[in-house]
Amino acid sequence: MFRKYWFILALWAVLAGCGPAISTSMQQEAGSQAVFAELAAHPDQYQGRVVILGGEVVTVQPLGQGSLLSVDQHQLDSHLFPSGSASGGTFLVESAEWLNPATYQPRSKVTIAGVAAGRKDGHLLLQAKQVYWWEGPTWEKWNHPVPASWYDPGMEYFFTPPYFDPWHGGER
Repeated sequence: MFRKYWFILALWAVLAGCGPAISTSMQQEAGSQAVFAELAAHPDQYQGRVVILGGEVVTVQPLGQGSLLSVDQHQLDSHLFPSGSASGGTFLVESAEWLNPATYQPRSKVTIAGVAAGRKDGHLLLQAKQVYWWEGPTWEKWNHPVPASWYDPGMEYFFTPPYFDPWHGGER
């Protein structure tokens, strides 16, 4: 009998991690996803409409009680994860809540549900209703352990993978 409760608890824990990034009510309010190029070109036509966009964080700035988030837009997959590598442009998000710059680091992936509010500094502006942080930036130390600015371009062969690593058996 005790094992049955452990099974139910484990099943509940697994299912709890399967929730959507943006609430279903917010997704229904947004309707079909707007094309970012059209949205950025004509923000006045979409003013007041709820849209869902995502991408990689560029900067986070404090803004009174809230924050101003600058995001490099990427296409969203069926789970609303910013998966495309090509950028559609930059958009700004005004959030009423403070977004911690230690969490929302540059290149972190986010999905935002917000109300289109026109332009600010030449970029599309959203008033955030929900901000979902997916993951931090990919730690590139495994791919490029030495930043390119630290060595001469002629020495790239010695500082970029696959280089000889006696501990991991890597050879060129």
